[in-house]
Amino acid sequence: MTVSWQGPQPEPITWETYLDLDEDIRRGMEIVDGFVVPREQRSRDHQKVGTRLSLALERVAVDEMRRGGHGSCYETNTEVDVLLWEVPPTARKPDAVLHRCLPEFEQLAADHCLIVAEVLSTWSARRDRVHKMSDYADAGIPHYWLLSFDKVGALTIERYALSGRAGPYTHVGTTHRDMGPVAVSVSDPFPLELRWAELEIAPPQ
Repeated sequence: MTVSWQGPQPEPITWETYLDLDEDIRRGMEIVDGFVVPREQRSRDHQKVGTRLSLALERVAVDEMRRGGHGSCYETNTEVDVLLWEVPPTARKPDAVLHRCLPEFEQLAADHCLIVAEVLSTWSARRDRVHKMSDYADAGIPHYWLLSFDKVGALTIERYALSGRAGPYTHVGTTHRDMGPVAVSVSDPFPLELRWAELEIAPPQ
């Protein structure tokens, strides 16, 4: 059974109650310490950059699975609930996430995630740099990326990583589109290379 959101919220709700909300309503919400909060306004270009990143990560994930045979399985998603912890319930919706494969009805959680990424905008920069960064680190997600963009596409990629099982994140590198065709080239969580051309809002035909 799904329910509509009545708001304002007088007290925290459970994770199960959050999941019972109508899917269309939940799409524009996150839950933080049991309180449902609206997501930031996202432009079409913002959403496209997140989609391009997810597709690029999917490509490198497929390459890694082919190299590794049957021992590894990875998926990507955009704007899906990632359960960080259940008490009090906190779930964020990254703009893109690379995670281990899950059974069809299993909830995506922090333990499954390898990289979460947020696309910065005027509306989201503070939350992405402060609140979400802290939440993802506390949940033990090993890699966090922040992307800025312009009318062409992704402009910079800041990469952060955990040095242990918990935060805070350490800045491990920033790349800019003017530095060359390669956007990201790393060995962790596995060898992967992304190119700026893959992250353009309207990739060349």
